[in-house]
Amino acid sequence: MNNWRIALIVLVMAFAMLISYQLGQSKPPHIIDYLDVLGEGSTLVLTILAVVLVVVTRPQGRVTNHFYSGGLILIFSLSLDLLDEFVRYPDDMRLLSWLESLPQPLGLALLALGAFEWRKEHLSVTRQLATREKYLREHQWLDPLTTLYTARYFGYLLQREISLATESKQPLCIAYLNLTQFAKFNQLRGSAAGDELLHKVGELITLLLRPTDCVCRDHSDRFLMLLPETSAKQAQQLMDNLRDAITRELKAPKYLECTISVHPVRESSAEQALQNLGESLDFGGHYEAQPSAK
Repeated sequence: MNNWRIALIVLVMAFAMLISYQLGQSKPPHIIDYLDVLGEGSTLVLTILAVVLVVVTRPQGRVTNHFYSGGLILIFSLSLDLLDEFVRYPDDMRLLSWLESLPQPLGLALLALGAFEWRKEHLSVTRQLATREKYLREHQWLDPLTTLYTARYFGYLLQREISLATESKQPLCIAYLNLTQFAKFNQLRGSAAGDELLHKVGELITLLLRPTDCVCRDHSDRFLMLLPETSAKQAQQLMDNLRDAITRELKAPKYLECTISVHPVRESSAEQALQNLGESLDFGGHYEAQPSAK
């Protein structure tokens, strides 16, 4: 989608080279100031990299357009400035000098406008995230220790995914990961080490799951995972890989192990699906979409 923007950068540089050599003549190598070439060339390369980075990483919109337009103008001026080290122009020709200097204030102004709009965008997103976090915390949907969602929120999310899976005829699985002997770890290492362990496990699960998946903390040492559009076989493989990665990365004592279980959701209600998962684990009514508590 952004290929045309990158191609336009190349065309602008080619245009700068074309008019430079059309209006001037190449300088003899012995009079070229290579220190100036190094400084001006480095500035041009860094500007190009910055503009390409903005184009590739940012979503389309007004802020991106301001940054790109300002950067493109600067690339044109900096290209002429660099070519000035290699090309000699007639003494009475001022056009190239104007093209080098006059567009730069416009380019910088567009960059400044882009930075101003970006700050407004950032403040707006920050306010939205703060409002969302406050809502989640007030409704006990966010675990304060791991910052993961709680089992209560998992129940709402699972019910939505059951409806979507029913409409799309796609498989849906839920899974859990349990840190066995976590109470022993807490007793031997202390609650601070236990809190740190839970936080690390939550981070690892979040990093290793797919973008469409969701992980929630369910009570002290258990984590619930929602796996949309995933068959039981795929979910089991995913959980096996997750368990192996957590065991490898945490370097925890041998008595502390990860137990996993996968449940293909065929129930029409989230409560029933969680109840069946709980019964299969002999946890009875433990999975009742209640708030997380350590």
